[in-house]
Amino acid sequence: MPQSKDQPARIRVINECLSQNGTYWTKQELLDKMLDIDIDIEDRTLEADITDMRRSTKLGYRAPIKWCRVHKGYHYTERDYSIDKLPLNKDDVRRLEWAATTLSQYQGIPLMREFTTTIDKIIRVVNRVKRGNYETILDFIEFEKTPPADGLKHMDGIIEAIQSARAIQLTYHSFDQEAPKMVTLHPYFIKEYRNRWYVIGYHQEEKMIKTYAYDRILEIDQSASLYIKNTTFDKSKYLSDCIGIGLGSREKEHIVLQFVPRSGKYVTTQPLHHSQNVMKNDNEAVIISLDVIVNYELISTILSYGNFVRVIEPASLISTIKETAQLIIEQYQPAT
Repeated sequence: MPQSKDQPARIRVINECLSQNGTYWTKQELLDKMLDIDIDIEDRTLEADITDMRRSTKLGYRAPIKWCRVHKGYHYTERDYSIDKLPLNKDDVRRLEWAATTLSQYQGIPLMREFTTTIDKIIRVVNRVKRGNYETILDFIEFEKTPPADGLKHMDGIIEAIQSARAIQLTYHSFDQEAPKMVTLHPYFIKEYRNRWYVIGYHQEEKMIKTYAYDRILEIDQSASLYIKNTTFDKSKYLSDCIGIGLGSREKEHIVLQFVPRSGKYVTTQPLHHSQNVMKNDNEAVIISLDVIVNYELISTILSYGNFVRVIEPASLISTIKETAQLIIEQYQPAT
């Protein structure tokens, strides 16, 4: 069992337990709570920690801890008491720095801009309080750098419309239209896929659920239409049967793909979809199955593996991939 000599972490556990009003904690119960986070200590260490919490001036507080003979456990004698200020240990600092560094990757999103200063402050504070000879996470972890997605200027307006249950008027110019169109949309939720953002909602004119890419939205205005609430689908499951955001025929198909071993290893460690099932995994091949909707994103994903993957079934998908491959070959044929 891992050992920990870090008193702040132990005090944090004790405080969290005792700050639950009306509860009494035996030594063993407190020790068991320590074990939950891999802190294995002896009774005397626990007793010393409780003594420090009650009497030590160096900690900056005096916790009202007493032993109750009736309930045979420790408790706080003051209702709602909790230690507000606990020192950060090395692991706490690492976690804070990791969180701040991760959040900083999203500072380009308008909704996150108001947190930019706060995130910077956290990083500066963490760097000041660090006690150790390790480099900052910012120095030895490099996140994938992607340019800010187009259309993020619409993020705040769309979020506000969803939260306030208001219909919006979109001026939308899709790639396959010659001119922009006006759309009355009742927005329900937002989806990010490969650094592109989409809003999904009810299209008032076409009376159906549709998806709109932020980067194709030219303008957003309020609509006078009464908001139509979502009563037709579960947002958490709406796109669960597909890769990406395209619903295609909306009917799932059983897909079987065969990969060469090297490429297959990547697929087994980073599944293409939550429905993925590994049917074979050896030195000859890796075969997986997926139960998904056949859409543009699925086809693009298969094609991205080139000749390292082969579609086993269904026949319709085999034909689609073969036709696409033939068109690619024809692109490189000399002009006649």
